Amino acid sequence: MPVRPPSLRAIAAFEAAARHESFTKAADELNLTQSAISHAIRSLELRLGVDLFDRFGRTVALTEPGRAFVSRLRLSLSLISEAFEAPGRPGRMRLVVAATAGIAERILGARLPAFLAGHPDRELDLRTVTGAAEVSAGDADVAILYGAGACAGLTQRRLAGEALFPVAAPGVDLPRRPEDLIRCALIHQPEHPWRLWLEQVGLNDLPTSAALTADNHLAALELARGGAGVCLARGLLARDDLRAGRLVRLFDAEAALREDYTAVWNPASHRADLIRPFVDWLAAVLEPAVAPVLHAA
Repeated sequence: MPVRPPSLRAIAAFEAAARHESFTKAADELNLTQSAISHAIRSLELRLGVDLFDRFGRTVALTEPGRAFVSRLRLSLSLISEAFEAPGRPGRMRLVVAATAGIAERILGARLPAFLAGHPDRELDLRTVTGAAEVSAGDADVAILYGAGACAGLTQRRLAGEALFPVAAPGVDLPRRPEDLIRCALIHQPEHPWRLWLEQVGLNDLPTSAALTADNHLAALELARGGAGVCLARGLLARDDLRAGRLVRLFDAEAALREDYTAVWNPASHRADLIRPFVDWLAAVLEPAVAPVLHAA
């Protein structure tokens, strides 16, 4: 006799409680009482014969069986979601790729057409995210992130390292030596301040008054391309602009960063056979980096 599946309400209650690690927030999201959430989860625990949450008064945390169960459950939910999406072209296999805005725009955007040209049986769905949560939730197959840190329960593969160096728009009045930066309009970006690079060239005491400040790397590069000043660029984000001559690298000194670009995916994904070739291809595309043309002294 077929085993009767658990109620959809119990599944929804557990998934929401696992995502928020809170019965109260799950109740608010699903418009249920906290008692109803607790009862639904208890019914799953009795059915599975394990505790899905450790309960500490009003605080809850997933147990190891709970983490394993939510990982399998989210894969199942992603399959259900796919059933309601518009079907792809016959014979093509779809891969959902998530990435932060900078990576999506400056790294993947110009390179994904080459992947599709070499894999005519694939379809790619590129989504902008801020972290690995979409992979954990089953909403994306693989995420391409910078400085992702540890992602519990997910596989991570290093794709490329990163370094900072000064760039500016082409022009006749560009600094010839690092010391000449004192007369330049410097574009600041709080995540990676100028001191990180200046320490590499022994100019810790060089005044760096803020002519312009951008709150992200894409905005800083846009300002530099427009001729607003000199910015510190992450090499992979600036690579295409350097190759096209929209920016020039001023000096060969660079500050290596500790963070890497990584691919993150669920090792239990039913699309593992699609994810791995894509990650292999991207790793080959990103490293080794092609050295940009330096501004002639």
